Amino acid sequence: MKHTISCLVRNEPGVLAHVARRFGDEHINIYSLAAGTTEDDAISRMTIVVDGDDATVAHVEQIIQGLPNVLEVQDLAGEQFFARELLLVKVAVVPASIGRLMQMAEMFDARVIGVSARTMTLELAADEQRINAMLRLLEPMEIISVARSGRIAVAAGDRG
Repeated sequence: MKHTISCLVRNEPGVLAHVARRFGDEHINIYSLAAGTTEDDAISRMTIVVDGDDATVAHVEQIIQGLPNVLEVQDLAGEQFFARELLLVKVAVVPASIGRLMQMAEMFDARVIGVSARTMTLELAADEQRINAMLRLLEPMEIISVARSGRIAVAAGDRG
């Protein structure tokens, strides 16, 4: 089962690697990992998506919570949360395909961020399902490159 884990950590060198290593020590694969500063530049939020059973993930959470630079660990699997991912996708275009690609971009609320004589690059910030749906629709076209940020998430409601 996939778990989305949100960690608040001190924004210091090596903290991200130390936290990620703990998942590897327990043989839990990290599906995605994203990190960035919060409203306080001294604190970063790590969003880690892992695939593992509840007991193993809970065990790793306890280990991580005990690390010196970890301030808070929260498994969002049991509660409501907001999650987004960023997709950048570059697609080969010919004059006949531009209209169809623009329609797809509009349908998904994607933005065109780059155009050249032979390619168009789109940006989409959405949940994982919406991003996957857009990529499936783009499959018949020639996709040149795909970059995905990985999931970022915050708990819904009043909690930080």
